[in-house]
Amino acid sequence: MMKELTLKDIQCQGLLILKDVHDFCQAQGIRYSMAYGTAIGAVRHQGFIPWDDDVDLFMPRPDYELFCRLYKQRPYELVAPQDGESYITFARVCDMQHTVSKMATPWCKHETGVWIDIFPVDGADDDKREFDARYEKAHSLWLRTYRERGARQKLIGDFGIRTKLKLLVKKIIYANGLLLERHLREFNTLIQQKDFKSSKYCCQMACCDNGSDEYFPSSVFNSIISVPFENYEFCLVEDFDTVLRTEYGDYMQLPPEDKRVPKLSETRFYRK
Repeated sequence: MMKELTLKDIQCQGLLILKDVHDFCQAQGIRYSMAYGTAIGAVRHQGFIPWDDDVDLFMPRPDYELFCRLYKQRPYELVAPQDGESYITFARVCDMQHTVSKMATPWCKHETGVWIDIFPVDGADDDKREFDARYEKAHSLWLRTYRERGARQKLIGDFGIRTKLKLLVKKIIYANGLLLERHLREFNTLIQQKDFKSSKYCCQMACCDNGSDEYFPSSVFNSIISVPFENYEFCLVEDFDTVLRTEYGDYMQLPPEDKRVPKLSETRFYRK
């Protein structure tokens, strides 16, 4: 029987993957920055937010594409959209040797373990209203792909009758997810309409659920610094305050206790 990982176990494994990705990026001259809760953890806690269970990184689209081409034959496995194995439009670096995950909404065609997220940052429209309209279109398409992913879940396992009936209805509504790949291609094309290098503004749209206010100058990636994180040092955009305030407002304020929950609370990780 496999042993379920604790939150601390998940953080430790994520840290090992992050260390390898950092070393690789430094050697290859690839820009990246800690993002979202990982960035807040670095600034506010000098490490993981105590209840956080994943690692998020930003890469400008050109650096992201280079990373996906070069990150091969490492201790960990890159799962990227261009490989044809992924149901999402950003990359994940996964531990396949020591851990395995169980989740309700599949994101990959094969089994994976603990991962860290690598989000591409794309160019955004100069006109915020035009960007908002494109973002809304992308968000609707992203929601469609998310639901179609759920329809790919197999009708096996320790599910009750009610859960199986709900899944069966979802499979009927979304044709068992048969259009997922087509909608992923449409979504990927839409979010890459603006070239990062020639755009004054940028946004992470590959995981399109944070709102169109996540819109900031591309120049934030011109200066990247090293900051302490769990007794190591990793990369963060120097103007992290602009990015984090755009995304979260007063990010130094702790959330209410009932909001201090792991992001991947519906996912279970096990030691092989």
